Amino acid sequence: MKKIFGLFIAFVFAVQLGANAATTDWTNKANVAKVNNIGKALLAKNNLPTKIEFKVIETDEVNAFANADKQIYVYTGLLKFVSNDAELAGVIAHEIGHIVNNHVAKQNVINTVTSTAIYNANIDYRLKAVSNTANNLTMLKMSRSEEYEADITGVDLMTKAGYNPLAMVSVLYKIGGSYKDFTSTHPSGDKRTMYIYDYITYTYPDKAKLGYSTDSYKKFMIYAEPILKERNSNPKKVSAFNRSQEKLQKKRLAKLEKYKNAKDSNGWDKSFNVIRTFSN
Repeated sequence: MKKIFGLFIAFVFAVQLGANAATTDWTNKANVAKVNNIGKALLAKNNLPTKIEFKVIETDEVNAFANADKQIYVYTGLLKFVSNDAELAGVIAHEIGHIVNNHVAKQNVINTVTSTAIYNANIDYRLKAVSNTANNLTMLKMSRSEEYEADITGVDLMTKAGYNPLAMVSVLYKIGGSYKDFTSTHPSGDKRTMYIYDYITYTYPDKAKLGYSTDSYKKFMIYAEPILKERNSNPKKVSAFNRSQEKLQKKRLAKLEKYKNAKDSNGWDKSFNVIRTFSN
């Protein structure tokens, strides 16, 4: 009887814990402070302009985004999803990458101008539909390229701030199934994480040697190891890899210097603000 009563008490306690977990306020001060502390540390350690705001919004979607007002929104679904602060730093660093590379402002300018031109053009409505589709596909292609740039920018920012950049590989590989290579702005999870991992191994080999202990990182390595083995067994592929990474590294060093000297506003920001004013 005592055993049954004990099991009953344990069951009630477990149900209560589950109820408490289900009603957890993920937008509480502690989580908002965590997001802000990580975001501000990434900016400060990289000598970046500090006029970026970090916010938390309630939604189960595993995502984050940056807007043209230099605000980064982290969804509560992402806070529940990441394994640790380093993974969260990886996502936030990626979004900072979109801002410092002017991706958001640039896309807003281009999209607004091209959409307005198509709308005002004196052409058949069917041709307008084709033009809009072509414009959207161009934007998708540009966006995928910018995702790659934001990723490796995030790697640079994380490393300088003292985070293990392999955490970005870990979290993005875990999310990876939600990315579609052609129909989404994001590259496929496998290609994307391999691109990041290659950049880390070449640019930050000491960090790559540290490894990462999460299950998602271990699964990524199961995917990556045959690719690495095939590449390393072929001198031509190794040479091509080294050339491409050397070129990328030079480009990144130039970008990092540009970030340090960044102003609060630039050409793309100004152009978008002008267009937005007229649109309003």
